[in-house]
Amino acid sequence: MRSLTALIACFWVLASQTSAHYIFNQFSSAGIKYPVYQYIRQNTNMNSPVIDLTSTDLRCNQGGVTGGNTQTITIAAGSSFTFTSDTAVYHNGPLSIYMAKATSTAAAFDGAGSVWFKILDLGPTFSNGAATWPLAQDYSYTVPTALPSGDYLLRIQQLAIHNPYPAGIPQFYVECAQVTVTGGGSGAPGPLESIPGFIKGDEPGYTANIYANFSNYTVPGPEVWSGQNAGGGGVSVTTKKPVVSPVDRFRLVVCLVEIAGDNADNIRQANEHNGNGCAGIALRAVRWTGLDWAEGLRQPVCMYFQQRLLLAVSLKAETLVGRRSEAKKRGGWGVVIRMSID
Repeated sequence: MRSLTALIACFWVLASQTSAHYIFNQFSSAGIKYPVYQYIRQNTNMNSPVIDLTSTDLRCNQGGVTGGNTQTITIAAGSSFTFTSDTAVYHNGPLSIYMAKATSTAAAFDGAGSVWFKILDLGPTFSNGAATWPLAQDYSYTVPTALPSGDYLLRIQQLAIHNPYPAGIPQFYVECAQVTVTGGGSGAPGPLESIPGFIKGDEPGYTANIYANFSNYTVPGPEVWSGQNAGGGGVSVTTKKPVVSPVDRFRLVVCLVEIAGDNADNIRQANEHNGNGCAGIALRAVRWTGLDWAEGLRQPVCMYFQQRLLLAVSLKAETLVGRRSEAKKRGGWGVVIRMSID
């Protein structure tokens, strides 16, 4: 049991190191990369995603309602800009860029109302039955020349759909830069949408299972404003290092199990997904131990470490009694499960 205790502790250390995600915290313009958060509203949730489709945090992330402490950068229509994340994006999913014209100054604007329009969508490309996503660290684009001058919020959004719905919940990685556009045109951006409200939750691009019969994809949200064709364009995606999708390559799955109360809604959602995503693999792992998925399984959490997928699930303590599991009481029950996936 001594070695098992060490194993559990070691895996929890790995889990804590890999639970981090990424955040778009740096903005560049005219070839100059500015300090982090100088022109991007600083969020208050570290690098965690937003998952609530009804939350105003979807606009500019948690803590990004206003930008009084954020500077506003002047950028000419037709010029390029770049969003940079703290680490390369690695969750599969599309990337979009939105804008919203401020009613006063960009710093004072909270993005409320039907004011948001989309200027860019980057979805997957399909070849030989496989999808390749725009996973990178730098995302560059051009301010449409037809865009009227004024103050805007410039919003980047990466929608991570690596944990298929409904067993998993899509994750929004969003940030807003504050910009003043000069030398603009007379275009009428649209369609205009409100955030939240721009995605309902039933769109195929939101609910897609990218691991089962995945051969086409439409990015959710409004159509891209055609005004970008009047001078916008020049998409550039620069991958800083090779990016491996968390569930594209793995052979060893380690389940970290922490005992907690059950959640009926998560059990229902998990039972609806038996595929090769996070929930499906966790299901097979739990069944391998002799446990029943319905006996208290909560929402699984996927983490990635050195080409191995770590699945964290929760079970009620009583489900472990008399089962084929190794367990060690350590501030509550914990069990390590190993299985190979071909």
